[in-house]
Amino acid sequence: MAVSMKTEYINVPGGFISLNIYGAENSQNIPVLYIHGGPGGNIESFRPMAEMLAEDRTVYLYNQLGCDERSHTGEESLWTPERYIESLGSLIAAIGAPKLHLIGRSWGAYLAAEHVLRVSPSPVISITMISPLVSTKIWIADAKQRLAELGGDYLETVEQCEREHHFDGRYYQDIIKKYNDNFRYRLSTVNRAGHRATPLKPKTASGMMVYRHMWGPSEFTCEGILKDIDITDKLRSIKIAVLLICGEFDQVRQQSCEYYRSLIPGSRMAVIPDASQTSYLEQPHIFYWTLRNFYECF
Repeated sequence: MAVSMKTEYINVPGGFISLNIYGAENSQNIPVLYIHGGPGGNIESFRPMAEMLAEDRTVYLYNQLGCDERSHTGEESLWTPERYIESLGSLIAAIGAPKLHLIGRSWGAYLAAEHVLRVSPSPVISITMISPLVSTKIWIADAKQRLAELGGDYLETVEQCEREHHFDGRYYQDIIKKYNDNFRYRLSTVNRAGHRATPLKPKTASGMMVYRHMWGPSEFTCEGILKDIDITDKLRSIKIAVLLICGEFDQVRQQSCEYYRSLIPGSRMAVIPDASQTSYLEQPHIFYWTLRNFYECF
């Protein structure tokens, strides 16, 4: 049975956010708020999983400031970690739930962690970190290792392009596609039984501006304002339940996720087999039951 969905518009510092609400809001189960990655990404790839989760609870999805053409401000002054953390806090307050689960993917995991580290009291009782961005240095090291695994001269070419600051050439763009097809959304999984087929919506024009300003030209080259992000030394201060999820072929390697898990007291970790960063599309049933089992603890 299809779940219901409605949209509300929430004012946040710097603009407004379109909040998509899936499922019945009177459910007795603790609701979930999904925070997409990027920066500059969008919620589209998570909609099928949101519909599965919303069968017995409310699930909230939103596109961050600058990522949705309707809420695009065009002001780089708003594209800062502080503003996105502040917007998340405003959104959580507007939802008004006494208890709330957060799911953060890549950059979204960073925002979720910063929220619980900064805001007390907060209704957030758990964070699920999917392929988390915790340290840009570790992220780039993982990405370069994945490039090396592809063989050929991919890594050497990328490093040459970085030295020359030349990212618009066809070969660099071809490497981005090869990398994405292996470690962000594995094409080999599309025809698998149970795969939740959905087109991955590319970043909007405004979302790409946010991405280039805050991150850079690709997942493996960071030149933006997030180049020095590192909250590994803060992870020990997270006092709520945390589940880390990565795919077997994720751009965030299993070793890095395990390192983050070791820093967060009482946290858990799951590796989704034969999946990459979009494990909730590639292995939806495994992902779903991993999450459901985690939520059974509350």
